[in-house]
Amino acid sequence: MKTNKSSTQTADVKEQRNKATICATVSPWLKNRLERMVDGKEFSSVSDIVSLACHEFLIRHFPDQDE
Repeated sequence: MKTNKSSTQTADVKEQRNKATICATVSPWLKNRLERMVDGKEFSSVSDIVSLACHEFLIRHFPDQDE
């Protein structure tokens, strides 16, 4: 496999992140709404909104489970 400095740096950054990647399909309306919240500086990224939403969902629906 051929690597260059840029791809090596990208791999290093991914190894340093303490986050996992998930993919989800949402309605165009929801996507646009979330992007407007980011554009309006309410959140730094759509990923931050989704992470917060998942966390709140788990707390609300599974309050006694830590893991």
